Amino acid sequence: MKFNLQSRIICTALVTVLVWAHVLWDYFHDGIPVHYLFMDKNMPPFPNWLGAIILPFFCWVLLARIAKRVNNHDDKDSLKLVFMRFLSAFAVSLAISVCFENGIEIPGLLLLSIFAQAFIFPLYKSEFLLGWVLGTSYTFGAMIPMLFAVVLAGVFYLFFQIRVITLRFFR
Repeated sequence: MKFNLQSRIICTALVTVLVWAHVLWDYFHDGIPVHYLFMDKNMPPFPNWLGAIILPFFCWVLLARIAKRVNNHDDKDSLKLVFMRFLSAFAVSLAISVCFENGIEIPGLLLLSIFAQAFIFPLYKSEFLLGWVLGTSYTFGAMIPMLFAVVLAGVFYLFFQIRVITLRFFR
């Protein structure tokens, strides 16, 4: 199954509408919130409207990367596998967001398990990043999850490559 241009446009439009609806809701109710990196007020703030501008482009780029990989017949990633990866990342990030919103301390083991899973699963792939950002953007705004996703993607890529090299070495 192909992931065509029309699908990417629909997905990006849906994300755009949802993020701007959220920003407009905030604007007309309590004002547009700002988020600080590491929750430190000494750091520069990231208002939600800034994320609403950048998130559709981020989504479009990741969907283009996904489409390129899925539509390539040489790659074994199917659209169904990509969607399941997206849903798993979305579910985990949504659970973390809900815990944060309700004041539930997230066990360190849960966060460490994500790093451990990076040795097993290719968590650096675009569908994981998109699921993570969309799942956490309501709670943390869009900018901070995007920044963390890009940094973590690099770390997760290194972890996965260490696994690949280790498996080749012990064959």
